[in-house]
Amino acid sequence: MKKLVTLLTLAATLLSTANITLADAPVKGKKTYKEMEFIQTFKGKNKEFVLASLGQPMKKQSPTKPSNSEAYVGKAVPSGEKQDVIEMWYYTNIVQYNSKDTFKKTEMTFINDKCTNLTFVN
Repeated sequence: MKKLVTLLTLAATLLSTANITLADAPVKGKKTYKEMEFIQTFKGKNKEFVLASLGQPMKKQSPTKPSNSEAYVGKAVPSGEKQDVIEMWYYTNIVQYNSKDTFKKTEMTFINDKCTNLTFVN
């Protein structure tokens, strides 16, 4: 019985370690891009194109404005004027920076449904 508990503990430890390692590794079968190829492919494209090409992002986020920022930044947008819609999407391990390594995260910033900024982070 003691050997079984030890074996199960060892198996659980190996599985949890494997999950952490696999989360950072590129997924087999998932397309990776070189930096310039990625920029040329996605810069200026809409969300629909990105979803069709890359699938759902790992995370989506909208920017938040600090409270009382209007007093420091300037005027608020007049009530009749349209505000820009900004959203950031995050993907992992899809952009290569050399022949065998990928950036851990790629951030795609969309303003009014167009990809306007791409950031690669390790």
